[in-house]
This record gives sequence, C-alpha cells and structure tokens, in this order.
Amino acid sequence: MSTLLEIRNLKKHYPVRKGFFGKQAGVVKAVDGISLSIQTGETLAIVGESGCGKSTTGRSILRLIEPTDGEIVFEGVDIRKLSPEQMRNFRTKMQIVFQDPYASLDPRWTVQRTLEEPFRTYERLSDTELRQQVAELMEVVGLSPYHADRFPHEFSGGQRQRIGIARALALKPKFIVCDEPVSALDVSIRAQVLNLMEDLQDQYSLTYLFISHDLSVVRFISDRVGVMYLGKLVELAPTKELYDQPLHPYTQSLISALPVPDPDAKRERIILSGDVPNPQHPPDGCAFHTRCPAAKAECRTVTPQWKEVSPGRSVACLLY
Repeated sequence: MSTLLEIRNLKKHYPVRKGFFGKQAGVVKAVDGISLSIQTGETLAIVGESGCGKSTTGRSILRLIEPTDGEIVFEGVDIRKLSPEQMRNFRTKMQIVFQDPYASLDPRWTVQRTLEEPFRTYERLSDTELRQQVAELMEVVGLSPYHADRFPHEFSGGQRQRIGIARALALKPKFIVCDEPVSALDVSIRAQVLNLMEDLQDQYSLTYLFISHDLSVVRFISDRVGVMYLGKLVELAPTKELYDQPLHPYTQSLISALPVPDPDAKRERIILSGDVPNPQHPPDGCAFHTRCPAAKAECRTVTPQWKEVSPGRSVACLLY
C-alpha cells in the first residue's frame, strides 16, 4: 500500500492567559510532537483517555484547528503551506464525521438542504441533479430518499449519524476522520453503523483515522492502533499485536480493562494509581511515570524516545 498521509512532529499548543491584560501564564500542549503515516485504504485508530488529545489531533490534521507546528503531507502536498483558497479546494479530499450526530446537523435545515450544501459549494448542478445526488447518498447509507425533506429531530440517533456519514461522502473524499462516530449511539446501533462504515470503505476505497475511547470498537474496525497519553503517542502497532501483547504499561492497563466474554477466564486487572497530570504542568521525564506500576528512577528524569522495536511496531518507553 502507498502512503496517503504522513504527519511529522505535529503540535497544537494552547496559551493559558490570566489577568486583566490577558498575559500568557503558560501553555497547554494538547498535541505535542506526533509523527505517523497512514496507508491508502487502511483504518488507523487512536485511543486514550478523555483529554489526551485524540480529537485535537484529528481536527489539526484537517486544519479545522490550525496546528502550532509540524508537517501534514497528504499525497505529497504539505497542506499547512496551502493558502485559505487552496485549502478550501483541497477539502474535497478530506472530510470528518463528528461525534454528536445531532449537534453536527443544522436543526433548521432539512436533510435535503444539508446534503445539497457540498454540491452547491463545489459543483454547479441543477435542482433535479441535486435531488438525484441526495437520493443516491441516502440510499448508500441505508436511508430512504423519501425522508430527505425531514428535519434532523425527526430521525433517531443512528439515522442522524448515517446522515453525517452521507454528508462526508458527498464529494467522494479519499480520507475521513471519524471522531468517536458511535460513542453517542446505543450498543445495538453501533454494530450497524460500524458495518456500514466498513462496507463504504470497501466500496469507495476510503482511508479512515478512527478516534475512539472504546477499545472493543477499535479492535473490530482498525488495522493499526496508536495509543495517546497527555498529547503524545506512547505506542503504535498492528491491532492484533497490540491487543495480544501490549508493550507500554499504559497500553497494558487499557487492554486489561476490556471485558472478557468467558466468565471462567481470568485476567489480571491493572489499576492505575492517581489521576492524569495537569497538562499545563506535565511531569518531568516520562509523563506517565507518576501512575506507572513499572516506573524506574530514571523515568522521573529521562524522556523516552520514540523507537521502532519490531517491524511496524513502535513504543516510547524506557523499558524497551
């Protein structure tokens, strides 16, 4: 497979301001030096606790949030160097499915109007052609074209998420950021939406960046998994390898929390002590050492480097 997207040293820092004049008193490193590549046609998942920077990473890649530093190379083009007009035209190749299917849809617009908008912005189509395009999109995501004149509140949560997926597909993108697309849905509906996303990936040769905190969902849909902690990647591996033998202590803790379907099976639960450190004042050395059950003295002072420990598998930990 060829490389579709390459991210190099991506950073997003937010200044913390205090006082009447808004003097900068610090910085929150929401994303702090992430580097990875995504291959054409694969699903790369990013997991981690709430606040670790997963969603910020996805939106920074699309420049919905302007990154502080780094390179975002899509099909050989560094999109950080594109002008606003160039970026506007480039967005047809990159789309996003948001977490909340209701908040991401304009309640004043019908589904017809919502799904027409990409075509009105980028293409010149007649009203008949617009109606036909919307009908095709509705059928692709498993909805009836006859419901296009309804408003978002007239649909269920799963149906609204299908509308969000249809909107992302409208201009035939190559890459879609899926920002926790099933976390707001009932468990029974999640499987339907995930199966739909897999079918669409095969049908349209899509590449996904799948952001989630649900490790069971990630195991089902992803080809590779990256684990984030306090704005940094701590491990990246093929899905089966990561779930069968996690290397980083943080990954081991996450995997140990997965429910086991066999009631007689025994799995040691790794309980982390303490809370996630303040991202404005992260610990010296390894950011995870304050909660790590395997921390050594040098973990308090030495920052672990990102290294490849086996083909396709990398980790940032002083134990390796």
